[in-house]
Amino acid sequence: MSSEEIVFFRPGFSSSPELKLEGEEISHLKAFRVFSEEKMVIIKDGAGASFTYSVPSSSKIGSLVRSEKKERPKTSAKIATAIPKGNRLEWLIQKGTELGITEFYFLVFSHSDRKDLNPERLLKVAAEASSQSGQDFLPEIKGPISLSKFLEESKSKKEELLLLDPRSEIQINPENIQNKIILIGPEGGFRKEELELIVQYRINSVNVGESILRIETAGVFAASLFRLGNLS
Repeated sequence: MSSEEIVFFRPGFSSSPELKLEGEEISHLKAFRVFSEEKMVIIKDGAGASFTYSVPSSSKIGSLVRSEKKERPKTSAKIATAIPKGNRLEWLIQKGTELGITEFYFLVFSHSDRKDLNPERLLKVAAEASSQSGQDFLPEIKGPISLSKFLEESKSKKEELLLLDPRSEIQINPENIQNKIILIGPEGGFRKEELELIVQYRINSVNVGESILRIETAGVFAASLFRLGNLS
């Protein structure tokens, strides 16, 4: 991102002939020492629309130069996972967004150490990652949701799930995960009733190797395979 062209995300933003910079945006410009320079500020709504404004040096007001709308890609990259503890959650959102995850589902399991989310904070992290990586679409962040409810909703939408399971005889690869939802369990393992649910909903499983991965590591691994598949 050049000093003359700055990108900010404002979900739900509508076109306006005049832009008034917000407090955090002004602070960002000052931190990067470009507030006092003439610049182009691009506002993205996170759903494919972008609006470019010319902002004079040291001004909080910009004038619309152009706007455009991009169509959302038909491919998806979705993960459903237990909620990592501490800053590992934001790390997963950041890296997963940069790699192109389109939807994050955060599930609550019996062994879950963490069962809460701050959606506003996570959306902000995703927006910063999308801006840094030059993306036009923000990922959807859903949850917390119980495993049973998630499985029922996925079935009603006819979405196919793949469970990361070290006991599976099928090796994961970029081809067999495309347009599926990767299911990542809790680090404490599944309870008996949860395994019974997975069997009941006939969830297929894939193997990612012998080493045990943390939640966020498994999520980034899956995101990398999604990205590799989209490039091939």
